[in-house]
Amino acid sequence: MLRVPPGVHRAELGETVAVLNEATGTWMWASPLADRIWAAAIEGRVDTLIATLAAEGHGEKAEHTVRTTIDQLVRAGYLTIAGPGLRALPEQMPDVAVPAPDTERAPSRPVRWLARTGLALSLILMTAPLRWRLRALAPLRVLPAASPALAGAVSAAVPQIRPAWYRGRIACMEISLATVLALALCGRRAHWVLGARQLPTEAHAWVWTENGAFGLSGRDRPDPRRPWVGALAAPPVPHARKGEP
Repeated sequence: MLRVPPGVHRAELGETVAVLNEATGTWMWASPLADRIWAAAIEGRVDTLIATLAAEGHGEKAEHTVRTTIDQLVRAGYLTIAGPGLRALPEQMPDVAVPAPDTERAPSRPVRWLARTGLALSLILMTAPLRWRLRALAPLRVLPAASPALAGAVSAAVPQIRPAWYRGRIACMEISLATVLALALCGRRAHWVLGARQLPTEAHAWVWTENGAFGLSGRDRPDPRRPWVGALAAPPVPHARKGEP
């Protein structure tokens, strides 16, 4: 039986499904048909799906399409024949793309120093594979949540920092990771979120707290026609308990 290997995350974007592989740090953009084939391969319904697709108009091409797609998913690391894994598609994350209330103000000197330290740590950690970065953030789950004022101040300060000694990339992944690390230095928890949106498909990284998200502004501001959807968060975002909204 085929399984989804550990470390594969999925986000339904509407007409596209975004899939992130921790092992490679890469995204896959799957069509609704590819997503159906993926689910059928995991659930052991391949022959049934081939018959359904043939009846839907795919005709003789249905079997070739299904078998080829499954082979591609196995080669890309989104399906595995041996070893541990899920026997269902990865669970969708809770909504983590609602912006936090605006609490921005000019960051104080201590907050700027905190932002510099967080950014330096982020740039170091970004040299490691994605899986290692996620493991480094996992212990933050035991920290108390960051307050809106502190999270807002740090998230506003980090993008203003540009070390003179650094010539590499400083974009959404580095900035959001720096914010999470800077808050952790204060003994407070925030979550590093990797997500995507469609039409055109693009990936983004931002910060989520229990009071909302930071890093969704400017060209990355939420758009109801193509909303951001989280695929992965570190530390993991808790799902609502039964009876909770």
